[in-house]
Amino acid sequence: MLKKTLLWRKENNIDSIMEEDLGEDLAAAFFTNGVDREGHPISYNAYGVFENQELYAKAFGDEEKRKHFLRWRIQQLEKEVQKLQLKPGCVTSLLQISDLKNSPSPSKKELRVAMKQAVGILQDNYPELVARNVSSPQNFACAMFSRTLFFLMIFH
Repeated sequence: MLKKTLLWRKENNIDSIMEEDLGEDLAAAFFTNGVDREGHPISYNAYGVFENQELYAKAFGDEEKRKHFLRWRIQQLEKEVQKLQLKPGCVTSLLQISDLKNSPSPSKKELRVAMKQAVGILQDNYPELVARNVSSPQNFACAMFSRTLFFLMIFH
């Protein structure tokens, strides 16, 4: 697994990703703010911003935009990793909160595909990075959407 991760990092120039200007257009969608009681940085995924059709099109409008989105998301993840103290006895993982309030419907295939790719990248190349993953649906419809999205991401 380590060899695959190192190869992936080399092929995708991950070590230089922090130097790239990938824009801040999606800063409202994914950001880090604060720490939990145990010192884990808190990472927020606010899917509701993609109700804005202009932002949705900018992030997922075509294959090139989706690739840019994933690169930007990896850059954000690398920023989160830099906040960790990767040594014994220190905080080595983060808390991830997925806010599903006002999220686009499950019919938004481009969002589903991009999130599935992002989850795959996280699982394959950043193992054990997330201490906890919390979804915060605001109502029953959001709860059903989160379950549907999770199901579609896993079994698509």
